[in-house]
Amino acid sequence: MENRVRVQVPEELQEYMWFRYMPLSTYKTYLVVGATASQELKGLEATQNILNTKLEGGEEHPQVVEDKKNILKKIGLEYPKTRQDDLDLLLKYKLVELKKDEEDTMYYEYTKPVPKPEDVLNIDDEEKQILKNIKFEVKHQDDLNQVLTLIINSNGNILTTLDHIHNMTDVKHADIKTILEYLLNEGSIKVKADKDMKHLRKNDKVYVSIDKEVFEKKRFVIGQ
Repeated sequence: MENRVRVQVPEELQEYMWFRYMPLSTYKTYLVVGATASQELKGLEATQNILNTKLEGGEEHPQVVEDKKNILKKIGLEYPKTRQDDLDLLLKYKLVELKKDEEDTMYYEYTKPVPKPEDVLNIDDEEKQILKNIKFEVKHQDDLNQVLTLIINSNGNILTTLDHIHNMTDVKHADIKTILEYLLNEGSIKVKADKDMKHLRKNDKVYVSIDKEVFEKKRFVIGQ
């Protein structure tokens, strides 16, 4: 961006998974809105700055663009084509709001506090569950990757114990159960054990196998 300005991006943007619904151009436009505030620009000058600032940086991968187009379509919105479209999308997301300066001229400003997507978007139960799953995977990303890598390296099938998984991955026993239960519930794996997952002890035998078809569809790629 021209005349680089430090912008404090709200942590909630990542925490609430807004990037799932935000094309790269929309995110960059969001940054420009923040930059105008840092520069204390208001009124027409602020709006012109947002509309005319050159956006630097790379382009999103074509598949990511296609995925986001489908997500936006699912919630009844169109993928932005212009800077004004990006601004309109941010307004619909309630991530920015229009205000008036002393001369009664409108300008854009970050909305505080940052709303959650599920509170302002028209998303169904399936999308809410996807959001919940993404948040889980982000929170447990390192441990999840460790456990999945162990299973995948065992050709997708492993007869094991919680203690063995712990020794191989250094993931806590309680977290292993949480991860296995999550993967079981969302269909990525099948589990055979003499006890319910919650009651497994560290030396109880458990057979875990990946459901390849579901596994490939369910894995999430989280981009910022």
